[in-house]
Amino acid sequence: MVAVRLERRYVADVTVVSTRRPGLCRVLEGMPVEVVPSRVSLLFRVCSAAQEHAARTACEQISGLPPAPGEQARRQVRVILETFREHAWAACVEWPRHLSMAPDVGAFARIRSALQAISEGLTDWPDKRLEEEKLRVLAQTVDRALALGGRAWEGPGALHSWAMLGTCPAARFLRKVWDEDLAEFGRCPLRPVPDMMAWDLDGALAADVDNRFVSCPEWEGEACETGPLVRMSGHPLVAELWQRYGNGLLTRLVARLVELVGLSDRLGQLLNGLSSNNASLGIGGNRVGLGQVEAARGRLAHRVKVEGDRVSRYQILAPTEWNFHPRGPLWRGLVGKPASDADILQRQVGFLVVALDPCVAFTVQVI
Repeated sequence: MVAVRLERRYVADVTVVSTRRPGLCRVLEGMPVEVVPSRVSLLFRVCSAAQEHAARTACEQISGLPPAPGEQARRQVRVILETFREHAWAACVEWPRHLSMAPDVGAFARIRSALQAISEGLTDWPDKRLEEEKLRVLAQTVDRALALGGRAWEGPGALHSWAMLGTCPAARFLRKVWDEDLAEFGRCPLRPVPDMMAWDLDGALAADVDNRFVSCPEWEGEACETGPLVRMSGHPLVAELWQRYGNGLLTRLVARLVELVGLSDRLGQLLNGLSSNNASLGIGGNRVGLGQVEAARGRLAHRVKVEGDRVSRYQILAPTEWNFHPRGPLWRGLVGKPASDADILQRQVGFLVVALDPCVAFTVQVI
């Protein structure tokens, strides 16, 4: 729940109450370490591929046994497919719902079907090369869903023209943002989650006896954020929008669309052995394992400590806890902003929450 308090037509405070349960992973404690990754994928249905990937990385560090040849890349492909699905669901289904418009279920179904075809081909990969046609079909379904006509946005002008045409739900959402002058809505100074050394993160998690860090993470005393906006900040279009509008609503939405469009090429490079995965970082030793993975919503970390052959402590630091920190993007981006109409503000805050993309359902209240 997001509660926005108004005073004298200004946002006086924002309270974020999460329904996530950071301590849920404690059910894994006491289990044999070798069964943990498969249990993790059952326990967490949202971004289960990323959750399992992080869990396997952490547990393998303890055993000292690397994954079989090709297995690490196969896991990363599954995470990319999962990210693809999450972004496509947002653009085709979730965003139009917040405009009270019909979702494009057909477009999402076509993308999901193309993703499934690639997923089924992973069984024999890399021994058997994946058919290039499957990748082409995936790229074409995304192009069709976003009404791109074979051309990605070359700059803010092309993006604006595309949005004004409103030929797909994502374009209509961006048109709404421009029409209501919301491009900078939620703009605030906020640092990205740093590429911290695994030892530093392990130390923070080891000291987290009361779950405060995994529930309300900070780095060097500051709230941070992770996700598509951070990952795509170097993309020319996102960088230009950031210069104009900061990390406001428009830049956040476009970063996700840019990542969605680019995932086909990234997937092709990985499947063809032209790129490697550097996102899973860990430590090993002292019967502790740490796995980090870039999931759809941002950096995900799993830490496991083992005594004997059983898990004595299991911790998960999820991207939602970074992005919905009580003093994170919502609080920093909204407090002090003028607001003359509570109903309009409630809807606009909903847009911002959707752009930040929690992994749980949410409500917005203006009081």
